[in-house]
Amino acid sequence: MEHLTNISSRWRNGVLEYFDTRTLETIDVHAPVKLFDDFVGAAVDTTNDWTFAAVNSGAIAANEALGGHARITTGAADDDDAELATLLIWSTTKGCVMEARVAQNDADGTGLNVGFSDATGEAADKIAITYATATATTNASNAALFFQDPDATTDLFRCMSVNADTDSTIYSVSGTPADAAMHTYRVEILPNQTCKFWFDNVLIATIEEGIAAATSVCPYIGVINRESAANTLDIDYIRVWALTR
Repeated sequence: MEHLTNISSRWRNGVLEYFDTRTLETIDVHAPVKLFDDFVGAAVDTTNDWTFAAVNSGAIAANEALGGHARITTGAADDDDAELATLLIWSTTKGCVMEARVAQNDADGTGLNVGFSDATGEAADKIAITYATATATTNASNAALFFQDPDATTDLFRCMSVNADTDSTIYSVSGTPADAAMHTYRVEILPNQTCKFWFDNVLIATIEEGIAAATSVCPYIGVINRESAANTLDIDYIRVWALTR
């Protein structure tokens, strides 16, 4: 499992702690709420662990790949969507971090959201943030998300936050992810509602007061088809934890 090579452990003041050797950030194993799914099981549990919704033939299943993957497959019609999330159990006031390592099989044919949203799913044929031509549509009222949409005039990866239906500045991430290439997306919501976005371990944006206080959110991955053919998204892992009690 490639990503686990970045995690190391040490004893500090009599306590075993883990840290990311890339960022030196401590991963608090005693965090009040934490989740790590490496998708190594025979199936993705959408009854007890995850909420999943999709239109038409959209589905999620375990994918037999090195280290374990979950694979989301969209329906075969234009604008078919699929959304994966936990319950709304993470607080923007207590702070939370979400990191996911994912790969699109056809970046030119699918739109993608990764981060936190205040809903586990949107209406059919919608995800939390889309970007048609040159305008973002934020279906979520509070969110902090990376997003990409081939319906945009310039198909780039971007990130932004939404605070009580007020959109932040949109920040661009250089280039569009290559097909089948794994990339790491990390979104942090600090207890003061500052939102930070990291792409492949590079800090892309810091947005102060980026999201409303005292709001329940969920780690969220949304995929929307932008062509008349089924597409897939592979998820290597998702890890999430709260920052304070």
